[in-house]
Amino acid sequence: MRRGLVRFGVVLAAVVAAVVGSGGAAAADPVLQVSATAARLASGGAQLVLTGQYVCGPFSPDSDGVVDLTVTQEAGSTDITGYGYIYLTVCDGAAHAYSATVDSVAGQFARGRVQVLGGGYACDRGPGGACAFGEFGPVTLRAR
Repeated sequence: MRRGLVRFGVVLAAVVAAVVGSGGAAAADPVLQVSATAARLASGGAQLVLTGQYVCGPFSPDSDGVVDLTVTQEAGSTDITGYGYIYLTVCDGAAHAYSATVDSVAGQFARGRVQVLGGGYACDRGPGGACAFGEFGPVTLRAR
């Protein structure tokens, strides 16, 4: 009987430890999330300015990353395409606003619908060196 109670106690302790944890702080898995919420024409349509938010980390202050942006807009029988970048300068796990310029590689952007895609990375350059990768889109926005 006593042996059965000891076994029950060991099993119960293991279950409690698994459910409750060891009491130490667990490190959060690093993330990279990006959203695009607005598009504004610039430079007569040669550029488009995207705004939105990103979340990356949590990492040490010694971190960085970049998100590549691709914007397309249907223009008759052809597509206007542009490329830009979001440089991630703060990766503390909180949301940060960005404004990124997208340069057209052929043609001019016009008012109307655009499709936005993005993908990139954020890395902690400090000890441990964790990285996070992410992508978003396609997102449809109205260029104004």
